[in-house]
Amino acid sequence: SLNRAEIKQVKDDIVRSKTKLLYVAPETLQKEATIEFLNSVDLSFIAVDEAHCISEWGHDFRPDYRRIRDMINSLNRHIPIIALTATATPKVQVDVIKSLEMQEPAIFISSFNRPNLWYEVRPKLSRDQAVRQIVQIVKSRSGQSGIIYVQARKTTEDIAQLLQINGIKASPYHAGMEAKARTQVQDD
Repeated sequence: SLNRAEIKQVKDDIVRSKTKLLYVAPETLQKEATIEFLNSVDLSFIAVDEAHCISEWGHDFRPDYRRIRDMINSLNRHIPIIALTATATPKVQVDVIKSLEMQEPAIFISSFNRPNLWYEVRPKLSRDQAVRQIVQIVKSRSGQSGIIYVQARKTTEDIAQLLQINGIKASPYHAGMEAKARTQVQDD
């Protein structure tokens, strides 16, 4: 999401060892120019954040996660790797380790309970009842932020529109959106 001047500044900071930690999206890492640049500097290790995207549903949403190992191989096959995620089932853990070709990794697990997050599951209702309930819940938490997960892109757009109609600031976010629009929603 950076413009050319910002990219140049970031690269200059890396070359001058001013930058100690660089976040690169898998979609950016797969670009040949990015690989060439990163091959020209000394990398100490690679951290794969949201590593669960390598497995299960994540690679449908972010397909470049499945190509991270190939990208790492084009940088330095033997560079240390750390994979981080808050949502890895045992099956996902195995898949991430296998996909990243990690050898005898140390695995650290802690509780998924995060006191700053609130989860609730309610019985399935009619569409109209569900929408009324969502609006009621969101309005009862005025001034707070939240995410409503749904199964389909169309539902995402419909719910966002219904929230907007009810005076609630909301935006849809899904894999079918243009990258720039997704970034804007995420930044907002």
